[in-house]
Amino acid sequence: MIETLEISPTRLSDIVAERIADAIIDGTIPAGARVRDHELAQQLGVSRMPVREALQRLQRVGLIETAASRYTRVTEVTPDLADSTRRFSGHYLVSLVRMAIGAVGADGRPAAAQSIADLAARLQETGDVVGARRDLHLLLVTLASNSFMSVMASDIGIAIQRNLSAANLPLDTPEELAASFRELRDAFLAGDSDAAERIARAQYGIVD
Repeated sequence: MIETLEISPTRLSDIVAERIADAIIDGTIPAGARVRDHELAQQLGVSRMPVREALQRLQRVGLIETAASRYTRVTEVTPDLADSTRRFSGHYLVSLVRMAIGAVGADGRPAAAQSIADLAARLQETGDVVGARRDLHLLLVTLASNSFMSVMASDIGIAIQRNLSAANLPLDTPEELAASFRELRDAFLAGDSDAAERIARAQYGIVD
Protein backbone atom coordinates (compact mmCIF):
# COMPACT_ATOMS: atom_id res chain seq x y z
CA MET A 1 0.00 0.00 0.00
CA ILE A 2 1.32 3.45 -0.97
CA GLU A 3 0.71 6.20 1.57
CA THR A 4 -1.79 8.94 0.75
CA LEU A 5 -0.17 12.06 -0.66
CA GLU A 6 -0.05 15.47 0.93
CA ILE A 7 -0.49 17.99 -1.87
CA SER A 8 2.20 20.65 -2.37
CA PRO A 9 2.71 23.43 -4.97
CA THR A 10 4.81 21.05 -7.08
CA ARG A 11 3.07 19.64 -10.16
CA LEU A 12 0.85 16.86 -8.84
CA SER A 13 1.67 14.30 -11.53
CA ASP A 14 5.39 14.69 -10.76
CA ILE A 15 4.78 14.01 -7.08
CA VAL A 16 2.70 10.97 -8.02
CA ALA A 17 5.40 9.73 -10.40
CA GLU A 18 8.08 10.02 -7.71
CA ARG A 19 5.90 8.21 -5.17
CA ILE A 20 5.17 5.35 -7.58
CA ALA A 21 8.84 5.20 -8.59
CA ASP A 22 9.85 4.96 -4.92
CA ALA A 23 7.43 2.06 -4.46
CA ILE A 24 8.91 0.30 -7.50
CA ILE A 25 12.48 0.90 -6.33
CA ASP A 26 11.88 -0.39 -2.80
CA GLY A 27 9.88 -3.38 -4.03
CA THR A 28 6.48 -2.33 -2.71
CA ILE A 29 5.37 -2.66 -6.32
CA PRO A 30 7.55 -5.52 -7.63
CA ALA A 31 8.80 -6.15 -11.14
CA GLY A 32 6.11 -7.72 -13.29
CA ALA A 33 3.26 -6.40 -11.16
CA ARG A 34 0.21 -5.03 -12.95
CA VAL A 35 -0.59 -1.42 -12.12
CA ARG A 36 -4.05 0.09 -12.48
CA ASP A 37 -4.59 3.82 -12.46
CA HIS A 38 -7.85 3.68 -10.48
CA GLU A 39 -6.27 1.60 -7.72
CA LEU A 40 -3.22 3.87 -7.48
CA ALA A 41 -5.45 6.96 -7.48
CA GLN A 42 -7.46 5.52 -4.59
CA GLN A 43 -4.33 4.66 -2.59
CA LEU A 44 -2.77 8.07 -3.15
CA GLY A 45 -5.95 10.05 -2.63
CA VAL A 46 -5.85 11.79 -6.01
CA SER A 47 -7.83 11.66 -9.24
CA ARG A 48 -6.93 9.27 -12.06
CA MET A 49 -5.57 11.99 -14.36
CA PRO A 50 -2.29 12.74 -12.49
CA VAL A 51 -1.79 8.99 -12.06
CA ARG A 52 -2.14 8.44 -15.80
CA GLU A 53 0.32 11.28 -16.48
CA ALA A 54 2.71 9.81 -13.92
CA LEU A 55 2.55 6.36 -15.50
CA GLN A 56 3.25 7.88 -18.91
CA ARG A 57 6.34 9.56 -17.49
CA LEU A 58 7.53 6.33 -15.87
CA GLN A 59 6.95 4.51 -19.13
CA ARG A 60 9.25 6.99 -20.89
CA VAL A 61 12.07 6.26 -18.43
CA GLY A 62 11.55 2.50 -18.56
CA LEU A 63 9.95 1.64 -15.22
CA ILE A 64 6.55 0.88 -16.74
CA GLU A 65 5.54 -0.96 -19.90
CA THR A 66 2.13 -0.95 -21.54
CA ALA A 67 0.37 -3.10 -24.11
CA ALA A 68 -2.78 -1.36 -25.30
CA SER A 69 -5.97 -2.89 -23.88
CA ARG A 70 -3.93 -5.69 -22.28
CA TYR A 71 -1.78 -4.52 -19.37
CA THR A 72 0.28 -1.85 -17.70
CA ARG A 73 3.00 -3.38 -15.56
CA VAL A 74 6.36 -2.79 -13.92
CA THR A 75 9.31 -3.73 -16.10
CA GLU A 76 12.03 -6.21 -15.24
CA VAL A 77 15.64 -5.05 -14.80
CA THR A 78 17.71 -7.47 -16.86
CA PRO A 79 21.44 -7.97 -16.24
CA ASP A 80 22.15 -6.24 -19.55
CA LEU A 81 20.03 -3.22 -18.58
CA ALA A 82 21.74 -3.00 -15.19
CA ASP A 83 25.20 -3.10 -16.79
CA SER A 84 24.24 -0.59 -19.48
CA THR A 85 22.95 1.72 -16.76
CA ARG A 86 26.17 1.29 -14.77
CA ARG A 87 28.27 2.36 -17.74
CA PHE A 88 25.97 5.27 -18.57
CA SER A 89 26.00 6.39 -14.93
CA GLY A 90 29.77 6.52 -14.86
CA HIS A 91 30.01 8.69 -17.97
CA TYR A 92 27.10 10.82 -16.75
CA LEU A 93 28.94 11.42 -13.46
CA VAL A 94 32.11 12.33 -15.36
CA SER A 95 30.15 14.98 -17.29
CA LEU A 96 28.57 16.29 -14.12
CA VAL A 97 31.80 16.67 -12.16
CA ARG A 98 33.52 18.48 -15.03
CA MET A 99 30.55 20.78 -15.57
CA ALA A 100 30.21 21.46 -11.84
CA ILE A 101 33.88 22.26 -11.25
CA GLY A 102 33.82 24.64 -14.19
CA ALA A 103 30.58 26.29 -13.08
CA VAL A 104 31.41 26.93 -9.42
CA GLY A 105 34.79 28.52 -10.13
CA ALA A 106 37.50 29.16 -7.56
CA ASP A 107 35.22 31.13 -5.24
CA GLY A 108 32.59 28.40 -5.11
CA ARG A 109 34.89 25.44 -4.59
CA PRO A 110 35.00 25.47 -0.77
CA ALA A 111 31.19 25.44 -0.46
CA ALA A 112 30.87 22.76 -3.14
CA ALA A 113 33.51 20.65 -1.41
CA GLN A 114 31.72 21.01 1.92
CA SER A 115 28.45 19.86 0.35
CA ILE A 116 30.16 16.72 -0.94
CA ALA A 117 31.74 16.15 2.49
CA ASP A 118 28.26 16.43 4.01
CA LEU A 119 27.02 13.71 1.66
CA ALA A 120 29.90 11.48 2.76
CA ALA A 121 29.05 12.03 6.43
CA ARG A 122 25.36 11.33 5.85
CA LEU A 123 26.21 8.18 3.91
CA GLN A 124 28.21 6.83 6.83
CA GLU A 125 25.31 7.59 9.17
CA THR A 126 22.58 6.02 7.02
CA GLY A 127 24.45 3.33 5.07
CA ASP A 128 22.24 4.11 2.06
CA VAL A 129 24.71 3.62 -0.79
CA VAL A 130 22.12 3.74 -3.58
CA GLY A 131 20.54 6.91 -2.23
CA ALA A 132 23.96 8.53 -1.75
CA ARG A 133 24.85 7.95 -5.40
CA ARG A 134 21.64 9.64 -6.50
CA ASP A 135 22.15 12.49 -4.00
CA LEU A 136 25.62 13.10 -5.44
CA HIS A 137 24.19 13.30 -8.96
CA LEU A 138 21.51 15.75 -7.84
CA LEU A 139 24.04 17.92 -5.98
CA LEU A 140 26.29 18.07 -9.03
CA VAL A 141 23.35 18.96 -11.27
CA THR A 142 22.65 21.91 -8.97
CA LEU A 143 26.31 22.95 -8.92
CA ALA A 144 26.58 22.66 -12.72
CA SER A 145 23.83 25.30 -13.15
CA ASN A 146 22.86 23.94 -16.56
CA SER A 147 19.18 24.54 -17.31
CA PHE A 148 18.83 21.65 -19.77
CA MET A 149 20.50 19.21 -17.41
CA SER A 150 18.26 20.39 -14.58
CA VAL A 151 15.16 19.55 -16.63
CA MET A 152 16.43 16.08 -17.54
CA ALA A 153 18.04 15.15 -14.21
CA SER A 154 14.93 13.99 -12.36
CA ASP A 155 13.96 11.38 -14.95
CA ILE A 156 17.57 10.27 -15.37
CA GLY A 157 17.93 9.93 -11.62
CA ILE A 158 14.78 7.81 -11.27
CA ALA A 159 15.91 5.44 -14.02
CA ILE A 160 19.46 5.15 -12.66
CA GLN A 161 18.34 4.49 -9.09
CA ARG A 162 15.85 1.83 -10.15
CA ASN A 163 18.14 0.05 -12.63
CA LEU A 164 21.10 -0.01 -10.27
CA SER A 165 19.20 -0.96 -7.12
CA ALA A 166 20.16 -4.62 -7.52
CA ALA A 167 23.39 -4.17 -9.52
CA ASN A 168 26.87 -5.09 -8.38
CA LEU A 169 28.86 -1.86 -8.30
CA PRO A 170 32.39 -0.98 -7.20
CA LEU A 171 32.72 0.74 -3.83
CA ASP A 172 29.52 -0.90 -2.64
CA THR A 173 30.01 -0.39 1.09
CA PRO A 174 29.23 2.90 2.85
CA GLU A 175 32.84 3.18 4.02
CA GLU A 176 34.30 2.72 0.53
CA LEU A 177 31.89 5.08 -1.19
CA ALA A 178 32.22 7.71 1.54
CA ALA A 179 36.00 7.60 1.11
CA SER A 180 35.52 8.17 -2.63
CA PHE A 181 33.22 11.12 -1.89
CA ARG A 182 35.95 12.64 0.28
CA GLU A 183 38.46 12.19 -2.54
CA LEU A 184 36.01 14.00 -4.80
CA ARG A 185 35.74 16.77 -2.20
CA ASP A 186 39.50 17.22 -2.37
CA ALA A 187 39.42 17.32 -6.17
CA PHE A 188 36.80 20.07 -6.03
CA LEU A 189 38.88 22.06 -3.56
CA ALA A 190 41.84 21.84 -5.92
CA GLY A 191 39.75 22.52 -9.01
CA ASP A 192 41.24 19.34 -10.50
CA SER A 193 38.81 18.12 -13.18
CA ASP A 194 41.08 15.25 -14.24
CA ALA A 195 41.25 13.86 -10.71
CA ALA A 196 37.49 14.28 -10.36
CA GLU A 197 36.97 12.32 -13.58
CA ARG A 198 39.15 9.46 -12.36
CA ILE A 199 37.17 9.31 -9.12
CA ALA A 200 33.86 9.37 -11.00
CA ARG A 201 34.97 6.55 -13.28
CA ALA A 202 36.11 4.44 -10.33
CA GLN A 203 32.72 4.76 -8.64
CA TYR A 204 31.14 2.89 -11.55
CA GLY A 205 34.02 0.76 -12.75
CA ILE A 206 34.48 2.64 -16.04
CA VAL A 207 37.84 1.83 -17.63
CA ASP A 208 37.25 2.69 -21.31
